[in-house]
Amino acid sequence: MKTKAFIRRVGFGLKPDELVPSNPLDWAKDQMTVVPKLIWPGKLYTEAEMLDIRVDFGLAEEKIQKSEKDPSKAKVKKRKLYRRTGRKFFERYELAIRHHQAVHGNQPVFERFWHFWGNHFAIVDKNKLPDFNTGPMQREQLRPLMTGRFADMVYDMTLTWPMMKSLDNFKSRGPNSDYNINRRKKNKPEKGLNENHGRELLELHTVSPDAGYTQEDVINTAYIMTGWGMVGWKKGQGEAKKIGYKGSLHEPGTHIVLGKQYKSSGFDKKTKGKKQLRKLIEDLCDSEDCRNFIALKLCRHFICDNPSKEMIKTVTDAWLKSKGMLIDIHKAVLEAAWKYGETEEKFLSPETWLIQIARMTGADWPGDPQIFEYDFKSKLNYKQKKIKWILAELGHLPYRAKQPNGFPDTEAEWLSQEYLVRRIALVNNPTQIGLYKNSIPEIDISKKMVNKNFDDPKELLDVLEKLEINNEVSNSLIAVLCSRKVLKV
Repeated sequence: MKTKAFIRRVGFGLKPDELVPSNPLDWAKDQMTVVPKLIWPGKLYTEAEMLDIRVDFGLAEEKIQKSEKDPSKAKVKKRKLYRRTGRKFFERYELAIRHHQAVHGNQPVFERFWHFWGNHFAIVDKNKLPDFNTGPMQREQLRPLMTGRFADMVYDMTLTWPMMKSLDNFKSRGPNSDYNINRRKKNKPEKGLNENHGRELLELHTVSPDAGYTQEDVINTAYIMTGWGMVGWKKGQGEAKKIGYKGSLHEPGTHIVLGKQYKSSGFDKKTKGKKQLRKLIEDLCDSEDCRNFIALKLCRHFICDNPSKEMIKTVTDAWLKSKGMLIDIHKAVLEAAWKYGETEEKFLSPETWLIQIARMTGADWPGDPQIFEYDFKSKLNYKQKKIKWILAELGHLPYRAKQPNGFPDTEAEWLSQEYLVRRIALVNNPTQIGLYKNSIPEIDISKKMVNKNFDDPKELLDVLEKLEINNEVSNSLIAVLCSRKVLKV
């Protein structure tokens, strides 16, 4: 594949002052061996801090709802609460950190894979998770897992607080668990099994429906997952903030998934059954169905909508050889993109396109980090709000997936007249994303970006020349950034 096209395919293009690598494949592969430090100069709120803030918000909001009967006074109190707890601030702050890293960082290929895995382990837009938890989880837990084993990534992500909350596993109870046995003895209604998390572990995170699992397999997976959830809750403290295991909630016995038996094991009654989930995930991640499914998704993201068997095999061979090490898997994806990308095209998702044009044009995006310094008293200003507003206009808020399968990764889902018009409208007002500075004419930004980022720039340069001849240079950014050559790599 040609050098600059490859750089746009697997990264976000070249910055105006960035050197063109002499060996683009090695340049890309070298970025996958070490997790880059976040370059955001402001405060990085930990997951624990955000859970504290979330719980504080929940308790305070509940108190207002119970104590304030006057709707107008309740509205005023809630507005103050939203500002004090940053309910409308933190998602925008996390998006700014994410985009700052992608636009200004030195390992853009790693960031592209980070975005892929964040979407693979999508957290559904509910329960205020995007407001407080999804971004910090992806930043603090997911990133460090990207240089380890895939099975470890799946296990750890399965047990994250947002995933448990999103898929309701903390509500799940084994029918024959000690918990339900005791409830029956006391003539209390039982609490049932929740299949959500078990189903998504099979369908979305590991083997996919191609494995041929049955409803019984889903139920048995859910049985294995019983016991895992929020622990340490005390009356009056709101939500529990830790994930752990309670043997009293676990469905006892041996459970069969895809023909394999998972026996109860542990040291005592409290931990019996705890090891079943680890064993199940190891087996799922070691299966051919899982390798093929994840390799397909990776190739579909980086190469084309319908990857060939040869592309997929490049990745699965590396998976087998390395026993599921993600560094090797990622490098194999890059090798496949380099080898097969010349004859394929990939339509860029809205967020990837936005970041790519910001990086290629040298835009001041998402803006000076000082913009996002917040006093937790004031109304959010336009500059703080615009990152989320623009992504919402493009239809792609990465922390707000509507379904557990995340955002689509195929051209058919994004190539619509409405979405294209939205991209054009955005570029038509280039100051919104810092594409245009009064000191640099748009036509000059366009020419420099084309020369830097395209192996064969003549076609786009000819378009820009015609615009100059016709005194239509104000349309130069639209002509380039909304052209087929930029929308499809």
